[in-house]
Amino acid sequence: MLMDFQIESSHEATAEILACTPVIDRGRNSPAHEIRTFELSGSVWQAMFACYAVFFGALILATGHSTAAIFALVVSIGYTTVYFGTASILNRVSGPERATLAKVSLVTGMRTNTGWMSNNSVNAQILIVPVSLVIFACSFAFIRALA
Repeated sequence: MLMDFQIESSHEATAEILACTPVIDRGRNSPAHEIRTFELSGSVWQAMFACYAVFFGALILATGHSTAAIFALVVSIGYTTVYFGTASILNRVSGPERATLAKVSLVTGMRTNTGWMSNNSVNAQILIVPVSLVIFACSFAFIRALA
Protein backbone atom coordinates (compact mmCIF):
# COMPACT_ATOMS: atom_id res chain seq x y z
CA MET A 1 0.00 0.00 0.00
CA LEU A 2 2.82 2.40 0.87
CA MET A 3 4.59 1.66 -2.40
CA ASP A 4 1.43 2.39 -4.40
CA PHE A 5 1.33 5.85 -2.84
CA GLN A 6 4.98 6.49 -3.79
CA ILE A 7 4.37 5.39 -7.38
CA GLU A 8 1.27 7.56 -7.61
CA SER A 9 3.09 10.62 -6.25
CA SER A 10 6.01 10.18 -8.65
CA HIS A 11 3.61 10.00 -11.61
CA GLU A 12 1.90 13.16 -10.42
CA ALA A 13 5.23 14.98 -10.06
CA THR A 14 6.24 13.90 -13.58
CA ALA A 15 2.91 15.07 -14.95
CA GLU A 16 3.35 18.46 -13.26
CA ILE A 17 6.85 18.87 -14.66
CA LEU A 18 5.72 17.97 -18.17
CA ALA A 19 2.76 20.33 -17.90
CA CYS A 20 5.06 23.24 -17.00
CA THR A 21 7.66 22.48 -19.68
CA PRO A 22 7.09 24.49 -22.85
CA VAL A 23 7.16 22.56 -26.11
CA ILE A 24 9.48 24.15 -28.65
CA ASP A 25 8.80 23.31 -32.27
CA ARG A 26 12.17 23.39 -33.98
CA GLY A 27 10.84 22.71 -37.46
CA ARG A 28 12.72 21.17 -40.36
CA ASN A 29 15.18 24.03 -40.89
CA SER A 30 16.36 24.38 -37.34
CA PRO A 31 20.11 24.07 -36.76
CA ALA A 32 21.27 20.62 -35.75
CA HIS A 33 24.79 19.71 -34.77
CA GLU A 34 24.87 16.69 -37.07
CA ILE A 35 24.45 18.69 -40.26
CA ARG A 36 26.70 21.66 -39.55
CA THR A 37 30.19 20.17 -39.97
CA PHE A 38 30.29 19.77 -36.19
CA GLU A 39 29.98 23.58 -36.20
CA LEU A 40 33.72 23.93 -36.83
CA SER A 41 35.30 25.99 -39.57
CA GLY A 42 37.59 24.36 -42.09
CA SER A 43 40.59 26.17 -40.65
CA VAL A 44 40.17 24.34 -37.33
CA TRP A 45 40.15 20.98 -39.12
CA GLN A 46 43.23 22.00 -41.12
CA ALA A 47 45.04 23.16 -37.98
CA MET A 48 44.20 19.91 -36.22
CA PHE A 49 45.40 17.84 -39.18
CA ALA A 50 48.61 19.90 -39.41
CA CYS A 51 49.26 19.44 -35.68
CA TYR A 52 48.95 15.67 -35.97
CA ALA A 53 51.20 15.64 -39.06
CA VAL A 54 53.90 17.61 -37.20
CA PHE A 55 53.43 15.39 -34.14
CA PHE A 56 54.01 12.19 -36.10
CA GLY A 57 56.83 13.73 -38.12
CA ALA A 58 58.68 14.74 -34.96
CA LEU A 59 58.13 11.31 -33.41
CA ILE A 60 59.47 9.63 -36.54
CA LEU A 61 62.57 11.82 -36.37
CA ALA A 62 63.02 11.09 -32.67
CA THR A 63 62.22 7.37 -32.51
CA GLY A 64 62.25 6.07 -36.07
CA HIS A 65 65.51 4.17 -35.60
CA SER A 66 64.03 0.82 -34.53
CA THR A 67 61.52 -1.54 -36.11
CA ALA A 68 59.32 -1.64 -32.99
CA ALA A 69 59.08 2.14 -32.85
CA ILE A 70 58.22 2.38 -36.54
CA PHE A 71 55.53 -0.29 -36.10
CA ALA A 72 54.01 1.59 -33.14
CA LEU A 73 54.01 4.82 -35.15
CA VAL A 74 52.37 3.15 -38.16
CA VAL A 75 49.60 1.81 -35.90
CA SER A 76 49.13 5.26 -34.32
CA ILE A 77 49.02 6.92 -37.75
CA GLY A 78 46.41 4.35 -38.76
CA TYR A 79 44.24 5.21 -35.76
CA THR A 80 44.56 8.91 -36.53
CA THR A 81 43.59 8.26 -40.15
CA VAL A 82 40.49 6.40 -38.94
CA TYR A 83 39.66 9.32 -36.61
CA PHE A 84 39.83 11.94 -39.36
CA GLY A 85 38.26 9.58 -41.92
CA THR A 86 35.26 8.90 -39.70
CA ALA A 87 34.78 12.62 -39.08
CA SER A 88 34.98 13.26 -42.82
CA ILE A 89 32.39 10.57 -43.60
CA LEU A 90 30.04 11.83 -40.89
CA ASN A 91 30.49 15.35 -42.21
CA ARG A 92 29.24 14.27 -45.65
CA VAL A 93 26.23 12.28 -44.42
CA SER A 94 23.71 15.12 -44.62
CA GLY A 95 25.26 17.43 -47.19
CA PRO A 96 21.97 18.41 -48.93
CA GLU A 97 20.39 19.63 -45.69
CA ARG A 98 23.42 21.78 -44.92
CA ALA A 99 22.49 24.21 -47.71
CA THR A 100 19.32 25.23 -45.82
CA LEU A 101 21.22 26.36 -42.70
CA ALA A 102 23.17 29.51 -41.91
CA LYS A 103 26.85 29.33 -42.78
CA VAL A 104 29.08 28.37 -39.86
CA SER A 105 31.45 31.27 -40.56
CA LEU A 106 28.62 33.74 -39.93
CA VAL A 107 27.88 32.37 -36.45
CA THR A 108 29.77 34.08 -33.63
CA GLY A 109 29.97 31.09 -31.33
CA MET A 110 28.61 27.71 -30.42
CA ARG A 111 25.93 26.54 -28.04
CA THR A 112 27.26 23.91 -25.64
CA ASN A 113 25.73 21.99 -22.76
CA THR A 114 27.11 24.57 -20.35
CA GLY A 115 26.11 27.65 -22.34
CA TRP A 116 27.22 29.81 -25.25
CA MET A 117 30.93 29.95 -26.12
CA SER A 118 32.69 32.32 -28.49
CA ASN A 119 34.53 30.97 -31.55
CA ASN A 120 37.91 31.74 -29.98
CA SER A 121 37.04 29.76 -26.83
CA VAL A 122 35.77 26.82 -28.85
CA ASN A 123 38.84 26.77 -31.10
CA ALA A 124 41.17 27.00 -28.09
CA GLN A 125 39.48 24.09 -26.35
CA ILE A 126 39.52 21.94 -29.48
CA LEU A 127 43.13 22.66 -30.45
CA ILE A 128 44.76 22.52 -27.00
CA VAL A 129 45.42 18.77 -27.15
CA PRO A 130 46.87 18.70 -30.69
CA VAL A 131 49.07 21.74 -29.94
CA SER A 132 50.25 20.11 -26.69
CA LEU A 133 51.12 16.94 -28.61
CA VAL A 134 53.17 19.01 -31.07
CA ILE A 135 55.07 20.68 -28.22
CA PHE A 136 55.72 17.28 -26.62
CA ALA A 137 56.91 15.61 -29.84
CA CYS A 138 59.10 18.53 -30.90
CA SER A 139 60.66 18.64 -27.42
CA PHE A 140 61.27 14.91 -27.62
CA ALA A 141 62.88 15.26 -31.06
CA PHE A 142 65.02 18.16 -29.82
CA ILE A 143 66.24 16.15 -26.82
CA ARG A 144 66.97 13.19 -29.09
CA ALA A 145 68.97 15.46 -31.43
CA LEU A 146 71.10 16.68 -28.51
CA ALA A 147 71.95 13.16 -27.37
